[in-house]
Amino acid sequence: MRRRDRISSRQLGALALTGAGIPVFRLCCRVSWVWVLPGAGGAALLLSLLTRRLNRRGRETPGRGGPSLFWALLFFAAALLAAWESSFAFPETGGNWLAALLVLVLAWAAAGIGPASPARCAGILLWVTGGLYGSVLLFSLPQLRWERLAPSGSPTDALAVLIALLLPGAALSLGDCLGEDQSLPQWPWWTQAAGALAASLVTGGILSAPLAREPEAFRTLARGVSVLGVIRRFEALVNGALLMSGFSLCSLYLTGLEKIFEKMKKGVDK
Repeated sequence: MRRRDRISSRQLGALALTGAGIPVFRLCCRVSWVWVLPGAGGAALLLSLLTRRLNRRGRETPGRGGPSLFWALLFFAAALLAAWESSFAFPETGGNWLAALLVLVLAWAAAGIGPASPARCAGILLWVTGGLYGSVLLFSLPQLRWERLAPSGSPTDALAVLIALLLPGAALSLGDCLGEDQSLPQWPWWTQAAGALAASLVTGGILSAPLAREPEAFRTLARGVSVLGVIRRFEALVNGALLMSGFSLCSLYLTGLEKIFEKMKKGVDK
């Protein structure tokens, strides 16, 4: 295996968890906690079971031929979706395909170098994004009102959360990039589930029900955050964190796409 293709279990987990910022803080924070709980828990359980199974089977990636073509199309569509969601990191670029294309190109450049490139980036970005998201949630707690946590929404919200939190599971396709003594990590799946529940509780417990379901609910929450009444404008930091998460999720899918293409090429050569 080439050196640029070798990554550690910790780096792979960091790449998945950094990318999870998009589904967690773009969708899950807008869903009532009563539906986030089963949706996030279900996604974590499914991914954990799949992780355990892949570790036992030798971390095989999707096969060649027809299945590989299907996975390639699926991964490319998911990369486009991640790039599109990244365009909403800043209000000025929301829904702008040029902004989405720029993220896609940057992610493709990182993935083209090899899995180690986006994985090492994520090893640093995870701490940055985690600190920014966590600061907003932590310093928002004094404003939380328990009466606003009354259940709302419908069971379809739980399904949406489950599907959204399965997206970072694409990291499992990079299992063959790990060393022989490494195994696919399970901690990102339960960590993202806990983050989704925390984001839902804080956002729903502070904003009114209509505001909490708005597409930019977490950014609205960040606008009201202050530290000691002095440090404000946290939404600008959230914008940067969302862009980092979008880049990581996009590069995760494009890296997986590169590995699928390699498998398809080997199948043709044989």
